[in-house]
Amino acid sequence: MTPPLQGVRILEMSQAIAGPVAARTLGDLGAEVIKIEQPGVGDMSRRIGPHFLGGESAYYLNFNRNKKSVTIDLRTPQGREVCHRLVAVSDVVFDAFRPSVLDRLGLGYETLKGINPSIIACSLSAFGQEGPYRERPGFDGIVQAMGGGMSVTGHPGQPPVFMGFPVGDMVGGYMAALSIASALYGRRVTGEGRRLDISLLDVQIGLQAHLGQFYLVSGEVPQPIGSGHPSNLPVGAYQCADGKYVQVHCASQEFAMKTLRMMAGEVEALEGMDEDARFTTAPARIENRGALEASLTAGFATKPRDEWEGLLLKWDVPGGPVNNIAEALADPQVQLRDMVVEIEHPVAGTYRTAGNPIKDGNPDSFDPPPTLGQDTDGVLTGLLGYSDAEVAEFRDAGTI
Repeated sequence: MTPPLQGVRILEMSQAIAGPVAARTLGDLGAEVIKIEQPGVGDMSRRIGPHFLGGESAYYLNFNRNKKSVTIDLRTPQGREVCHRLVAVSDVVFDAFRPSVLDRLGLGYETLKGINPSIIACSLSAFGQEGPYRERPGFDGIVQAMGGGMSVTGHPGQPPVFMGFPVGDMVGGYMAALSIASALYGRRVTGEGRRLDISLLDVQIGLQAHLGQFYLVSGEVPQPIGSGHPSNLPVGAYQCADGKYVQVHCASQEFAMKTLRMMAGEVEALEGMDEDARFTTAPARIENRGALEASLTAGFATKPRDEWEGLLLKWDVPGGPVNNIAEALADPQVQLRDMVVEIEHPVAGTYRTAGNPIKDGNPDSFDPPPTLGQDTDGVLTGLLGYSDAEVAEFRDAGTI
């Protein structure tokens, strides 16, 4: 099948994680992504360690496949002229600058719209294009903190903790990609472009999910609860006999009872647990949380994790191993779903990386992340019609 975004051209002006993962997602879906980078400098992630392959940063390699790299100094009049010509033949201009930067570069939405009336312009920033925070610097840990996520992560009485995965950047990037895809669909219907304003902090507020709604309804501020859940029980990470952990998450009475029956049937000391009135209803489990947790902790400690994995399947209990990164990447389900793939890079060589989580019926196709400026000449001559002599003049002037 044809990739869903084949024929769409996107200009990306971003670096690090949030912006690049948004553009990578669109590139994985078939869009032509032209990444505009500062000559001689490029995306900041090109220089982030600690791991490099052939001089290419593993950090950069992760977020920039399926893209072209064109170096343009947008601070110069000639550079802006080249960029304007790219805007004229593109569908989307995507940036992850602070709000004032685009206007300062002569790339504000009104300018872009004047060049290409149907252009879709998407800006991804920490705090959005308006309000008192608009110009504040913001990164993943900052928006996790300000969005409330850190306040409910970790254990009671301990310092706040942010998620080990960069969820502020990653989910913000995916939300930007979703907004661009929806705007492209809308343009097919109306013929009109639009301005998209995605804030990482806004996305974090959306990620509060039921916890934010609980507060808005009750006025009670949610607190950290470790690996558990305020109302669904049993939920938690339990240590097994070999020191490894399994996570159980029972979001219904049916699964809670299956867990109790498993414990009663597999752990001699917990025989009859499934008939204990302290545990057989949701209100009773909440009221007797301490006793329930003590019993489950003792029960899971009787067998190694691998044995419990088999028993969870046998008793149809929703649970799984608490994997480390290596275990997660080696999981047979992950491997089956092509979520670890190999890419051949001209400098870094063959390396493994995470696959595309969006399965659309097409086989995965990944071009390696571009070296800095590798596509500059081809784009300027092949797409924009500049002559070789003009390109040479731009390069001599430091424009590209």
